[in-house]
Amino acid sequence: MAKQLLSRVTDKYILAKDTVAIELIAEEGVLPAFTAGAHIDVYLGNGQVRQYSLANDPSEQHRYLLGVLKTPDSRGVSRALHDQLQPNMLLRIGEPRNVFPLDESSPHTLLIGGGIGITPMLSMAWRLKTLGKSFELHLCSRSAEHAPFVQQLKASPLAEHFFLHLDDDPTSKFDPAASCTAAPTGSHLYVCGPQGFMDWVLQQAAVSLTPEQLHYEHFDTPAETFLNPPFDICINSSGQQLHVPSEQSIMDVLAKNGIYLPKNCPRGMCGACRVKVLEGEVDHRDNLLLPELKAEGWMLPCTSRAIGGRLLLDL
Repeated sequence: MAKQLLSRVTDKYILAKDTVAIELIAEEGVLPAFTAGAHIDVYLGNGQVRQYSLANDPSEQHRYLLGVLKTPDSRGVSRALHDQLQPNMLLRIGEPRNVFPLDESSPHTLLIGGGIGITPMLSMAWRLKTLGKSFELHLCSRSAEHAPFVQQLKASPLAEHFFLHLDDDPTSKFDPAASCTAAPTGSHLYVCGPQGFMDWVLQQAAVSLTPEQLHYEHFDTPAETFLNPPFDICINSSGQQLHVPSEQSIMDVLAKNGIYLPKNCPRGMCGACRVKVLEGEVDHRDNLLLPELKAEGWMLPCTSRAIGGRLLLDL
């Protein structure tokens, strides 16, 4: 299992329509270093995980910057990050991984992002700027209101390399074939965004660039699914037996029976509802509780369930 880290949200702000930026710092110690193009896993308490590219300068040691689009067909992760996550909350993340590395030896680099696909391009742009390399940064979006990071880019040292292309503005149309043809010999192209957008860019770029010069990335991980067998819980102080059906959580059942636990979030992101289990084996579905707390018998009843038929709760 990949190593997980506990981070704290220091800021969250709007980048564009349905898109927010999230800034993270380490809850303890320092964040691991990352390279341009890297991403991290973001874990939610319901067992879901999704990858997000790191958008900030890799030379920064104190923070991670994410750009998160709330998609209409969201499996719940982007929706939760938009609607539930707030500054000062804790978020469990994975260590940075890079399956989209930057070739720093290229004489010129074309960085092309479709919508939120601009995020890995930003870390690459910062790295190339630090190295003093030649590059272009292109952001393609349906409209200005949907284009993320525009104001930040225009006010940054990357502004001179930045080009904005909007579907509703014919004067800003992007021509991948022309850009690749005009690029110096040996240039490399990186693209990230919706599959159809990437297919179009790569097809146009292939006119003048070889497959070895073309790089792309698209996250599309399958939804996490779980079996939810029913089970029973017992309240230690009263001996009361309660049944937890497949479609309800322990916390739901407790509330329906007049037992209310504290909570600061809808599901598994704050840890306020934790209870101790005196007997029974827990199916931990959160990624918030530290291993030592789980070893001591603590669980989050908002998300976790039982392995076997019964749990005895210290309530």
